[in-house]
Amino acid sequence: MKQENTVNPDFNIPYYIFEELIDYVELTAKGKCIPMKWQNIESLLGLAVVNQRLTKSQANCLRKTYCREN
Repeated sequence: MKQENTVNPDFNIPYYIFEELIDYVELTAKGKCIPMKWQNIESLLGLAVVNQRLTKSQANCLRKTYCREN
C-alpha cells in the first residue's frame, strides 16, 4: 500500500472541529436532527484541509466515522 493512501487513525483533530463533532454526536444521540450542524462541520473540515491541519484522507475518515445525515 502506498504511503499517501494510508490513513493514520490516531491523527490529531483540531480542537474547533472536535468540539463541533462532540456537539453533533450528542444531539444526534438524543434524536435531534440538525443538518446545519453537519454542514458547519463539513465547512470546518474543508478549511482544515486547505490550511493543512488535516489531510484529505483524514477529513474523509472523520466524515465516514461521524456523519449521520444519510
